[in-house]
Amino acid sequence: MTDKEVNRDVESPDTVTAPVDERPGLLQMVLLGLQHTLVMYAGVVVVPIVFGTSIGLSDAELANLVSIDLVLAGIGTLLQALGLWKFGIRMPLVVGAASSGIVPMVLVGQNQGMATVYGSLLVAGVVWIVVAPYFSMLLKLFPAVVTGTVIALIGLTLIPVGIRLIAGSDAGAADYGNLGNIALAAATMALMVLFRRLFTGLLGQLSILLALVIGAIAGWVTGIGSLSGIGGGPIVGMMRPFHFGALQFHVPSILLFLVIVFVLMVEGAGQGLAVGQVVGKPVGPNEIARLLRVDGLMTAFSGVFNGFVYTTFGQNIGLIALTGVRSRFPVAVGGVILLVLGLVQPVGRVAAAIPEPVVGAAALVTFGALAVAGIQILARVDFGRPSNLMIVMLSLGVGLIPAYAPRFYHQLPTFAEMFFKSGVATGTLLALVLNVVFHELRRPARPSESPS
Repeated sequence: MTDKEVNRDVESPDTVTAPVDERPGLLQMVLLGLQHTLVMYAGVVVVPIVFGTSIGLSDAELANLVSIDLVLAGIGTLLQALGLWKFGIRMPLVVGAASSGIVPMVLVGQNQGMATVYGSLLVAGVVWIVVAPYFSMLLKLFPAVVTGTVIALIGLTLIPVGIRLIAGSDAGAADYGNLGNIALAAATMALMVLFRRLFTGLLGQLSILLALVIGAIAGWVTGIGSLSGIGGGPIVGMMRPFHFGALQFHVPSILLFLVIVFVLMVEGAGQGLAVGQVVGKPVGPNEIARLLRVDGLMTAFSGVFNGFVYTTFGQNIGLIALTGVRSRFPVAVGGVILLVLGLVQPVGRVAAAIPEPVVGAAALVTFGALAVAGIQILARVDFGRPSNLMIVMLSLGVGLIPAYAPRFYHQLPTFAEMFFKSGVATGTLLALVLNVVFHELRRPARPSESPS
């Protein structure tokens, strides 16, 4: 074989590394992984804090819940990024505790006890794993008009989370909309813009991380947030398995959690399709099944290790779109960082001490980028067809109801309320149903008339 033929073989398309499989340098991977961790960190720790406070756990138990939550999130993130057997989509996706799991955990915990909470989580996680491949077969119902709507809806639904981190959660509180908090968030976002404009290469990709660090320091110096609590507590700490006693199994409680599982499976499928669009790699039923199995596995582990309902997060997809770094390996490093944060508690306490307005600023930017990613997909849809316009406008309108009116569905039965309170789930389901009505149930169209 000649040298020219060898070169042709080396450069053949089959040997070209896909962007998602590229391996950046070690320093770049660590810094980008840290950036991914900081973007999703608040979303991870808020669930154990809210749940532990609502259920009346002690400070020590609450700290341990945060610790095990970070450990399980780290394991799930590593599985999604690297993959193991039939688990993990091998994409740059992170895993964390689902906020939609708080309601059933509090309800069951208050009425049936913590042992029943974790017995229900174990069963729900196992069911999740078993049904994952069958659920993924529905992917043919996700054309561009549905996928773009779901991705845009995820971003638009998450934006209020960033707003609440900046202004506060209680609009009636005296310190709501504190000008100091708003100024700190605005300065952080200004730094992101400045760094992105001035820097290229790695520094440009790390613009959000640099702004977060400087914003956090500015907050601590001016009294917004505090580092005073990082020295208290153990250096290494983990809650023992079955801390709350032998697992109890209560059928109505299990069914309540299965409602949440269905909601999160719908959302998880959307996250998998979203990241596929962003990194430029096709995502099919097998990939979605692998993604969903990880969420189910982490939830099943929670039944033993006192964790939560776990789901694949959408927050970091916006960060991928913003930085342009599509490799899955920085996210895997982020998974390792989560493990460290969970095991070495003072490190986690420093990250938890980042002022909320600074985290909120990063959230607004990354969630906005995710919404734009959905809009870019929708730009390829033929809106000359009234059916496509109807799918998008109804799905977005209905899906955004919980973001603007959180108590809109509060008079519904508990099962129904928990489903409809997830705007992403309701908007996704509505987009699917409308797509079936307008496109799938129509008689076969000519190739030039196929749905967008």
